[in-house]
Amino acid sequence: MRYCIAIPTFWTHPSGTGPGEVIYDHPTPLHTRGTLRRTLDSLSPLVSDAVQVVVVAAVTAPQLEAPVAAQLQEIIQSPPLPYPVVMFGAAQLRALQDILHIQGVGHLAGLLSLSGYSQVRNLTLILANIWAAEVLISLDDDEIIADPDFLDKIAEDFALLSQKHPVFGLAGIYQNRDGSVLVPEPTAPWTVYWPKIRWMNMAFKDLILSGPRLKPTPLALGGNLALSAQLFRQLPFDPAISRGEDIDYVLNARLFKIPFFLDNTLAVIHLPPEKPHPDWLRLRQDLARFLYTRRKLREPAPQPGLASITAQQLKPYPGNFLEDDLEDRACHSHTLLALEYLAKGQPQAALHTLENLALFQAASQPSPPVLATYLDMVSDWQQLQSWLARPEVAAPARHAMEGQL
Repeated sequence: MRYCIAIPTFWTHPSGTGPGEVIYDHPTPLHTRGTLRRTLDSLSPLVSDAVQVVVVAAVTAPQLEAPVAAQLQEIIQSPPLPYPVVMFGAAQLRALQDILHIQGVGHLAGLLSLSGYSQVRNLTLILANIWAAEVLISLDDDEIIADPDFLDKIAEDFALLSQKHPVFGLAGIYQNRDGSVLVPEPTAPWTVYWPKIRWMNMAFKDLILSGPRLKPTPLALGGNLALSAQLFRQLPFDPAISRGEDIDYVLNARLFKIPFFLDNTLAVIHLPPEKPHPDWLRLRQDLARFLYTRRKLREPAPQPGLASITAQQLKPYPGNFLEDDLEDRACHSHTLLALEYLAKGQPQAALHTLENLALFQAASQPSPPVLATYLDMVSDWQQLQSWLARPEVAAPARHAMEGQL
């Protein structure tokens, strides 16, 4: 099989934060080495002529595009890696958009963006298509692969699953530095009403620590996915969701009756740096994503043939956050977090916490249908991917992007 290993990498101001930011969990500050090179080095035993490695660079503010591109070139080239790497950043994005306009499909150029998790993931799907990959392997830049059989396991899983499923997705697992797979659970009072980590660990225990190696899954981790060409040409990540795009992708696939499976031996070692953003901001993103997902589940299907999915089918995570008590959980958890901030002498953080509830209430008001909007995008996406898969289109697209390096 031909593989494309795609690694998004996110960068921010040298200080770690700055004005006008797109919010990412832990972007790398400019002028630091970050974690990307460690990830690339770990791929050396796996890369062959059948593997193309692509790095997709996103920044939190436009003024960082040029210096980040220069720094990434230095990270990739010093010292040289034993395999080629394609770097895709703002310059390559403009080159690809120009091709679309020149070839008369400029109306699809809006599908290409480097701003937001879903948008960046979508570019990895597009690049895998342009490089004629049969399988896209999605990683993150804070991981290493220590398993020499990593690609063999994917090939084995694909051979087995393809016997029963014409289209499917495959997810792997994260291991911590010590080999464990569960996430430390916070003990702050507000987490009693917002037990996200506890529910995630409940899901991990069922999916990873028990049962057969390969099983259906309601969730996936974006830093360890394997998607077939049939899947990444058919479905994009939903750009309307700013966080949790990986789990939302599994949901979207299920809507189209495409199953996802988890291999509990397909592991990457996850070594994330500290997250720079406060609890109130991460909660704000969580509120938005769970409200959006609940709305997507509850809207009537605008076209025949889509599967009906309930929160119960997605429990314990994310399904427990998609029930009618989401509003109560939000109110109780935010009230306790605001009181915690006040007790610590952080009134501004307490205010931001309570602002989350006002934003949540505003977002809960009637709005245009989110599922229909996504389905419209799916139609455009399939048109774009079908066009890019044509050899007479893909070859000049590769050449144009390589010319920007």
